[in-house]
Amino acid sequence: MELKNKINLYISNLNIVEKIILINVVVYLLPFILKTILFLFGINDLSVLNWLTISADLSELIFKPWSLLTYGFLHGSLSHIFWNMIIFYYFGNIIYNLFGEKLIINLFLSGIVIGGITYVFSYNVFPAFKNVNSVMIGASAGVMSVLFFLTSYSPNYKIRLIFFDVKIIYIALFLFFYDIIQIPLNNSGGHIAHIGGAVWGYYYCIKYNNGSDLVSVFNSFFKRSKPKFNFKPKNNKSFDQNKIDSILDKISDSGYDSLSKSEKEYLFNAGKDNDK
Repeated sequence: MELKNKINLYISNLNIVEKIILINVVVYLLPFILKTILFLFGINDLSVLNWLTISADLSELIFKPWSLLTYGFLHGSLSHIFWNMIIFYYFGNIIYNLFGEKLIINLFLSGIVIGGITYVFSYNVFPAFKNVNSVMIGASAGVMSVLFFLTSYSPNYKIRLIFFDVKIIYIALFLFFYDIIQIPLNNSGGHIAHIGGAVWGYYYCIKYNNGSDLVSVFNSFFKRSKPKFNFKPKNNKSFDQNKIDSILDKISDSGYDSLSKSEKEYLFNAGKDNDK
């Protein structure tokens, strides 16, 4: 019982980005555990996973529409899930610190769905994929959605790559065009889904800046909590809007980590006050 309480306490202390990563890791490991159990009982069928992967064949997709979302929580290899979760952890936490829990949930999950729709659409429209039997897994479309949302919001945001800083816009553009040129070479469906997620994340930010949250329904999948900071805080007497704008400009120029402890606390308290 004590172990269960420790596990529950550990999970409850995770933020939403870390919880999503935990779900992905658990789902990645489950098939290996299941395979061992089935092996011990002389059963070699893992067909249950087929109901979670997304298929480009509409006659299959119509019987498992949930796969437009569930495919994003399956990964084919350790390197596949590792890089997806590393990128999501870094950029997802930046968005979480700026905009709160609701947005990161909506953005990640809707990015997966849009990536899946883009994949299915492409395989049923372009002649190059005629009579090609294809399935897809991976959270990359959701991760690209997060990356390109942040790129749209703050294109000059800099991250450290070994010995030098690089603006996020250059990283995003490199990944976008890399996906384009890789489509004829390998994993065509995956690269198409990445592009769909990227375009969606960029568009989502544009609409969000104008006060529209495109997909709030995905928030119901997770327990809601107060966001740390809202993008457009309401005017109030407790907080100086000019100071908030100045802090946001600093984030845009130098990144969230460049903020002082007092500036981070000011943003946190402003967001908490706005949520009342």
